[in-house]
Amino acid sequence: MRRAARTDTNHSTIVAAFRKLGCSVLSLASLGRGVPDLLVSLGGITWLVEVKMPKGKETADQILFISGWKGCRALVRDLEGAITTVRLMAEQSRACKSALDDSKISE
Repeated sequence: MRRAARTDTNHSTIVAAFRKLGCSVLSLASLGRGVPDLLVSLGGITWLVEVKMPKGKETADQILFISGWKGCRALVRDLEGAITTVRLMAEQSRACKSALDDSKISE
């Protein structure tokens, strides 16, 4: 039997920051087995986010999981990391919308 998943002490602070920045957030922390802590979405873009304390290290399970993951992923340790992640997600969202707009023009 798997033991209960732990969350880092900054987990709720990071979740609150993402939500304040306009993101939808789903905690995946209870899944364990190396799955990142959060599913974060903004403007049609969704990333997996691992929350760590400033000096926290990823576990072997986390490294194994992410080595096979083909989507976007961020490791966030603080508010600045959340802001940076949201900026990257917003850039991706704009690029996708622009590409969709361009494809409508060429039809």
